[in-house]
Amino acid sequence: MDSIQQDFRNAMAACAAGVYLITTDGEHGRYGITMTSVAPVTDTPPTVVLCVNLNTRICPILTGNGELCINVLSAGQQDAAEHFAGITKLTHEERFEQHIWHRGSSGQLQIDDALAHLHGRILQHHDMGTHRIFYVGIEEIRLGKHNRPALAYFRRAFAQIA
Repeated sequence: MDSIQQDFRNAMAACAAGVYLITTDGEHGRYGITMTSVAPVTDTPPTVVLCVNLNTRICPILTGNGELCINVLSAGQQDAAEHFAGITKLTHEERFEQHIWHRGSSGQLQIDDALAHLHGRILQHHDMGTHRIFYVGIEEIRLGKHNRPALAYFRRAFAQIA
């Protein structure tokens, strides 16, 4: 890695980001991943963008399934973030066994007690460098009933934002 790449990573680590658990279930399998690279694009129609490393196991699964749920994690869900980031070394199936899940009307899995669940369909995607950028049209939104602090990621560590 050259110095500009390392400087870029260090600069991005100085940007606090929300923590999301992306889940997909369908013909190409069930999978989940912890992410911070999720951003709104427009509210007309509601669309978000996800940036997923091409080398991750979820990338071809997302592309194949075409549907997903973006779970916005609360500060009390750091364990879920760690499991789906691979920090705890649980198998993929064991990760799903650690938490309570429900299915939205889209059929996608949403973790219990998240701040919000955004169910959507992949509208477009393209590759840029090491990542695939997914444009996701949001079709269903479920807001959590509790006013809890959010889980954030800042300087390569989890934190909470009230």
